[in-house]
Order: sequence, then C-alpha cells, then structure tokens
Amino acid sequence: MNKKMKAAIRKGDLIDFDKLFAGYSKKRQKQILEDAKHLETALAIRNLRSKLSLSQEKLAKRMKVKREFISKIESGQQNVTLETLHRIAEVTGKKFYFKFQ
Repeated sequence: MNKKMKAAIRKGDLIDFDKLFAGYSKKRQKQILEDAKHLETALAIRNLRSKLSLSQEKLAKRMKVKREFISKIESGQQNVTLETLHRIAEVTGKKFYFKFQ
C-alpha cells in the first residue's frame, strides 16, 4: 500500500477498490480473491450464530468440536467442508442449501 492510500485510510477517506487492487501483484490478487471466498462463508456462519444468540463455545459444544475450530472458521483461517456446513445447519435447526448463481 502506498503512502497516499495510507493517508486516505487514516483520514477515513474512501479508497477506489479497483486502483488499490490493481496495485497488487497478480499473485497477491489471486490470494486476496481466495481469502475473500473463505471470509464470505465465515461471515455467513458468524451472522447465523449471532442471530441465534449462540456463543462460539455453545456452537462448538453442539457440534462436538473445540471452540478454536469455530473461531478459525469465523476468522477465515479454516477451510470449511460441506460436511461442516451441514453439521452447523443441523445443530442450529437450519437447512443448508448450496447453489450456483
């Protein structure tokens, strides 16, 4: 990130995403897009848990996993399998649907 962008962030100014993204190498751009996929799922899980007023500990207990596993999922550090998504749905009384748009 260049000095101009750092200054804009400090001031709270809006930053043009396309310009910022274009400033990264192709390798870093690919990594950012990959991370974004994990974070989208992580946010959906965190939002579900929050709507149900469940702590990470309570969700973990219901799933019979460690709280750290839930924490890693919600921070985007843990790749989530379809099996895990189905388990989350089951223990929260929800249905999991997967679709391509």
